[in-house]
Amino acid sequence: MTTPSPHMPASDGDPFSPDWIARLPYADAELCQSAPATWMTQYGFVATGSHAIVRTILPDWRRFTSTAKPCDDPFSLVPPILVTEDPPEHTEVRKALMQFFTPVALQRNAAAFEAEADRVVDAVLERGTVDAVRDIAAAFVLKVFPDMIGLADEGRHLILDFGEAAFNTVGPINAIFEESFGRAGPAFAWIEDHTRYDTVKPGGLGRAILDLGKDGVITMERAELLLRATIAAGFDTTVLGIANAIGAFLRFPDQWAILRDDPKLIRGSFEEMLRYDPPARVQGRTATVDCEIEGVQFRKGDPVALFLTAAGRDPARWEEPDRYDIRRTGANLGFGAGIHLCLGQALARMEYEAVMAALVRRVGTMEPAGEGKRFINNAAVGWGELPVRLTAG
Repeated sequence: MTTPSPHMPASDGDPFSPDWIARLPYADAELCQSAPATWMTQYGFVATGSHAIVRTILPDWRRFTSTAKPCDDPFSLVPPILVTEDPPEHTEVRKALMQFFTPVALQRNAAAFEAEADRVVDAVLERGTVDAVRDIAAAFVLKVFPDMIGLADEGRHLILDFGEAAFNTVGPINAIFEESFGRAGPAFAWIEDHTRYDTVKPGGLGRAILDLGKDGVITMERAELLLRATIAAGFDTTVLGIANAIGAFLRFPDQWAILRDDPKLIRGSFEEMLRYDPPARVQGRTATVDCEIEGVQFRKGDPVALFLTAAGRDPARWEEPDRYDIRRTGANLGFGAGIHLCLGQALARMEYEAVMAALVRRVGTMEPAGEGKRFINNAAVGWGELPVRLTAG
């Protein structure tokens, strides 16, 4: 449905413009705090960042389907699986994949993650002033996750371009989308070549996923799509999540002091990052029936954009929402909810905790070393560059 809703205010703002994105998450929060839901005239969808509405819609796949979304691109090169499916197709695939992402199954990687985190932190401390995105977050993730999957060493830097393009498909086909897809051509070719049964190393997560196809649990075509979707979802958001937490500590140095005094709060710092500056900006749904949620009228066929960035800053849910507070309690929506709750959340926590534990053990102070730049992407949120000065302590 593309006709404006008579039940809500309309806006001609462009939430996918570079200027808007550079002000995230504040720009989304400002839009969504102006009204519980807003009709975005330029794109023809409902935008909401009300925590109560987002929390209700996310798990409600019967009234709000994931098979159609705002800004859908039917010609997208991104794997159309899992996040674009509802039961029963979604149930089949998620059940098959979930066995590989339980905390128990992932524990076999803990020692390698911890060793690489120590190596990365030792390297940046030796330099003193570094880019937290490139030299800490990306350096770590581009080593441990491809190793875990069993991807080739040569060319794995292209995975970041693949992930960036994948997240841009959540938004419109705009200049940001076109630039990233134009740059990602070699990345898509590399991914296609390196996610086949004969090119993935034995013993890793990639081969285990492809074995689902070989063993007939799902088709081999779906197994390959599933592996590519896992790769697309597992890189940029983890890199951004680590960097976003560092950015929050730079803005609120008192929280770094609290964490060093009590490292058991590392898990809390991760959860607070998911609220304060979540790396995944938005989830899309389409209403399948006319319904009312929290006093807002949704019509059958309405595309709905659920802004997680804004839900995390909703003052109706959070006290002092613009403050990063690692002692804060309460469930956030940074990983979504319901059947589409992030499948790799245990892995993301494990990677984050390995890096943050290494930083806590070795770094006394973190200070800004220049102006950071936000990552310009339609749906992946965070820092593109974040200069930081580290002092051992």
